Amino acid sequence: MKIFDNIKQAVKACRQIAFGELWNVFRDKGVLIVFFAAGLLYPLVYGLVYLNETLREVPIAVVDNSHSATSRHFLRLLDATPDVVITHRTTSMEEAKRLFAESKIRGVVYIPASFSKDIAAHRQTHISAYASMASMLYYRAMYSAVNFTALEMGKQIQLEELESAGFTRHEAEIQTAPLLFEGVALYNTKGGYASFLVPCILLLVLQQTLVLGVGILAGTAREENLYRDLIPLQRARHGVLHIVVGKGAAYLLLYFFIAAYNLLLVPKIFDLPQLVDFWSLMAFTLPYLTACVFFAISLSVFCANREVIFLLYLFSSIPMLFLSGAMWPHSQLPGFWKMISYIFPSTFGIQGFLKLNSMNADLKQIRIEYLMLWLQTAIYFVTAVLVYRRQIEQSGKEILSKE
Repeated sequence: MKIFDNIKQAVKACRQIAFGELWNVFRDKGVLIVFFAAGLLYPLVYGLVYLNETLREVPIAVVDNSHSATSRHFLRLLDATPDVVITHRTTSMEEAKRLFAESKIRGVVYIPASFSKDIAAHRQTHISAYASMASMLYYRAMYSAVNFTALEMGKQIQLEELESAGFTRHEAEIQTAPLLFEGVALYNTKGGYASFLVPCILLLVLQQTLVLGVGILAGTAREENLYRDLIPLQRARHGVLHIVVGKGAAYLLLYFFIAAYNLLLVPKIFDLPQLVDFWSLMAFTLPYLTACVFFAISLSVFCANREVIFLLYLFSSIPMLFLSGAMWPHSQLPGFWKMISYIFPSTFGIQGFLKLNSMNADLKQIRIEYLMLWLQTAIYFVTAVLVYRRQIEQSGKEILSKE
């Protein structure tokens, strides 16, 4: 009976802490904006920004010094690709540079005067392509269009030469393409930027808004307390474990609804890849959110005021996205940065979510990411307890010294 009484008292203390923390959240406009406005609107903003998925019809200029039927045929093939559109035909590179400087075009294709003569003489010829590096997507569009056109025209030239040598059309086609190649995008069928990037941002938004909101609450607690303590002694009577569990339960309750919105509703709104079943997603979301919650609580001890956490938030979001392995292969990261990436729940969260949601993996196939999230949950729970215990001890010493 004593054990049951102790459990009942522990549950009651945790419940009081959780309700108190929920009250702190809903009475703080700044935290409400971070948790709900940012947590719910950021995914929509990113989804709308990349709504078109792929970059098509990039405007370019051409400088055709060959003025031949062959060069005009090349340009017709180039203009027929979905990636670029020829909007200007200039007489010199200087004119093309001027258009480029005025942002009227995003790339230039230069055909030399010897283009047609080189092909007729069976000599290798060259075409120069210049793309704006203001965005990698401009370079990708230009590279894909010019490369495809060059390969297609080279194939046509080979076919004509083989047919003139006495081969039938069918034989010539086999000679020019003995192996048929067809590229299939397994996990991003649209080849789009939103399908690639937005799922990563959905996971990162959950972690970062949690860190920001919990940090603001910690800064507020210090500002409102007479001795600028994170945990006032009147609350410390509940016990450190009860405080950490109660706070964690409050944040977890709020963020399960936000996570359900981000991971279930937003992909449907923007037609993003969504191959995971509901229960597998929930089973994966639980350790990710708990790891993020205790990570945020552990980090909040460094928030001396409400503003400090904003600096951490601004300077850490982009690096965390790159360290996750979504923007750059995790296996190619230097050893030092790879070890740094293991600190953040977003690293294993993003990797696991992409495999579940976009690659149709199951929990067994992401067991490393899944177990690492639970390990982070345990580690950050312990660190949260330790830092809170340290704060309570320091608060007691400061009060005694001032008395």
